[in-house]
Parts: sequence; structure tokens; C-alpha cells
Amino acid sequence: MNNQEQAFREALLAVLPRLRRYCYVLTNNRHDADDLLQAAAEKALLRWQQFQPGSQFDRWIYRLCRNHWIDTMRTSAPTEELQDEHTDSSSWPSAEQLAETGQLLQQARKRMGLLSENLRMVLYLVAVEGRSYQEAAEILNVPTGTVMSRLARARAQICQQNNEMKEASE
Repeated sequence: MNNQEQAFREALLAVLPRLRRYCYVLTNNRHDADDLLQAAAEKALLRWQQFQPGSQFDRWIYRLCRNHWIDTMRTSAPTEELQDEHTDSSSWPSAEQLAETGQLLQQARKRMGLLSENLRMVLYLVAVEGRSYQEAAEILNVPTGTVMSRLARARAQICQQNNEMKEASE
């Protein structure tokens, strides 16, 4: 194995946790996300020579993953975790805080899952991954204005869901 291939493999390993979360956003299902992640990693390893050194690896792998997902969706009918950071025990949250945080994360996942795939992908890339509008546009292969529009619609739909839940609980 040469140095360039070794560097490619190391970059792939480094991006796998984020790529797994991206796959979950695409599929909205853990099992399908794991399958997509495995297929994307396999495809990347087979095509490592197509990667242009000096370009953004994560953009390349995200696009490869998204394109594979689109191809999969075209050929078959669609089916319906965040990583813990290591901290010392004195800074661990209480069981009550963990339960509340878990409920909030579950609500956020549920609400994101109610969004259309296009809105969900943009919201994930910008809000969760912290990508710029331009980076998200390049990954999704859409104009920057489309990213901004989809992000605004996603946020509006999430706010509407929040308002509907508040009204239902009153």
C-alpha cells in the first residue's frame, strides 16, 4: 500500500462518525443508514484513486454517499447517535439531566424525520455539521440560493411543529 492510499484510508476513518450521522439523516432509519455507510465506504475504497488530493475529502465522500443513496432510491422502493465525549466523572450530568436531554434529542430527531429529504439534508449539513451554505450547496449539487431557501423552509416547519405541540398540550 502506498502513502497516498494510506492517507486516503486515514481520512476515510476520520470522517466515518460524521458520515454515519449524514447517512442517518438521508435514510431516517438506523439500519438503512448503516447499510448506506458500509456501501459508501466500500465504494470509496474501490475508487480511492478518483479522489483529487488537495480537494475537500469530506465533500467528496458526502457527495459519493448521496449519489449512492439516490441510485439506491431509484432502483428500489424506500423503506422506512451521537458520539459520547469522554469526560471525568465530576462533570457527568445527573440521571434527570440525561433523561431530559435524551427526550429533547428524540424530539429533534422526530421533527427532522418529518421533514422532506431535501429539507432534512440541508438542515443537517448547516445546523448539525456546521457547513457553510456554499459547502452544503457543493455537497448537494444545488445552487446556494436553494440551500438558503430549503433551510428557511426547514426552520419554519420545525417552528410550526413546535407551535402545534404547544397548542396541543394547552
